[in-house]
Amino acid sequence: MTLTSILTSPFRLFRPSAPKPAPEPEFAVPVLDFPEAPADIRQLIRLRRYAGIVRPRDGVPFDGESMRFAWKAIEHDMALVPAGSVSMVAEYATTTDKGFALLPHAIGPTPVESVYIDRWCVTNADYKHFITDGGYENPNFWPEQIVPTLSQFRDQTRHPGPAYWCDGQPAAGTESHPVVGICWYEANAYAQWAGKRMPTSAEWQRAAVWENTNAETGREPRYPWGDSFDPQYANIWSSQRHGTASVQEFLEGNTTSGVRQLIGNVWEWVNTQYVLAATDNVQVLSNEPMAEIRGGAFDSYFHTHTTAQARSAMPLMTRVTNLGFRCCLPATGLTPPAPQRPTDNPTEPPSTHDA
Repeated sequence: MTLTSILTSPFRLFRPSAPKPAPEPEFAVPVLDFPEAPADIRQLIRLRRYAGIVRPRDGVPFDGESMRFAWKAIEHDMALVPAGSVSMVAEYATTTDKGFALLPHAIGPTPVESVYIDRWCVTNADYKHFITDGGYENPNFWPEQIVPTLSQFRDQTRHPGPAYWCDGQPAAGTESHPVVGICWYEANAYAQWAGKRMPTSAEWQRAAVWENTNAETGREPRYPWGDSFDPQYANIWSSQRHGTASVQEFLEGNTTSGVRQLIGNVWEWVNTQYVLAATDNVQVLSNEPMAEIRGGAFDSYFHTHTTAQARSAMPLMTRVTNLGFRCCLPATGLTPPAPQRPTDNPTEPPSTHDA
């Protein structure tokens, strides 16, 4: 069940995040740019809003040239996750001879349609574009019941934006780090502005495991790279970073198709409602709707919390230092253009440079 239109109130307890660390050394922020593209298309691509070109909201198609540039951007920024299934595991609340307990139970194979998923989490630099473009003032990106509370989504100096920014800016040197301090509604608003959406929990898991899942048995790897954890592959507690890292670090943990940091660095909001099942002798009470979060973060201590199958949850209004998000684009109905035949003057690759 997704959270886009249906919200209920499950229950969960969470470990508090670590204190905010000093900024890490700055990494260049890659800016996707096609100087030869039409001016309006070039700007949309620089803002990473190219999804609105291949799937326009008003249904009016763009011309072929604009579509070709948009598809180049998608191929650069996103990875195709083919349709298939994943083995989902949930929890249920019960009582044992030792008291209250949360026990895992297998849901079984869950079908997943094909999607394009962001290769990395939305960065501070990306999110700044959303703010500058008036994202917090546009009611079209927010559920009606949330619009009256938008004034709560402020940084430390009361500017619209993530909780830990100051004067409308992220900390110096963190432009290429995942944006954090944003609630589920802020993540969802950015995704809509970009013409995308957040992945469901099953889509997220499929992106992490499909390339190394055993075709005969269906057995999934614990991590995108295999079954053994390596602190060089993911930014969690044992990596001793104690803070977020640039999306350009820990590349050893990439999936084969280049999706980065699905494990560690920051937990990721997904578009799936958290529902806690319970046995008849347990009553679950909560006043807040919750969403699933995936992947673990820099302060995740136990490796069991950072596998591709592990799930946790947070109230939708939570804004903390270790929780970000990435976006996806459903592949159904999208047809990439056929490869162009070689010419004497082949098209130059996209320009990527510092912001």
